[in-house]
Amino acid sequence: MSATIGLMEAFDESVEPWTTYIERFEHFVEANSTDADKKVPVLLSVIGGNTYGLLRSLIAPDKPREKSFKQITGTLQQHFSPKPLIIAERFRFHRRSQEESESVTQYVAVLRGLSEHCEATQKRLLTETTLTFQRAVELAVSMETASREAHQLSGSLTDKHYALKV
Repeated sequence: MSATIGLMEAFDESVEPWTTYIERFEHFVEANSTDADKKVPVLLSVIGGNTYGLLRSLIAPDKPREKSFKQITGTLQQHFSPKPLIIAERFRFHRRSQEESESVTQYVAVLRGLSEHCEATQKRLLTETTLTFQRAVELAVSMETASREAHQLSGSLTDKHYALKV
């Protein structure tokens, strides 16, 4: 029997999000050359008693071993990390200010994390083949300006339309 490479602790949502845990699990099974048909039993063995019990409750009356890896991870993903509301994520992103004790690199890392679910700007940035930080800032500012201008224009058009009707 060969030695296991690395360590996979039980899932603890106070330590890391589910998405990160599963990313680490994928690295773990790859590092250990785990056969595809063993992924489910390995996952069920390492997630821990609390998460296993929760999974059983979420899929009842079915049993975890009857589900595919994708079904198990999808069920737990929905429970631990439901799809965020884009508008709320954008609000958090725009409201985040650099804290006094925070370095620029720490602040940028936090902003990158917050931008993960903002979608529109992120999608535009992902289309850039040679994206630099400066270019990303320029694009984000121009998109924000365009959005604000469009909102103001639509508001003034509505006001004029309303004024004409009165």
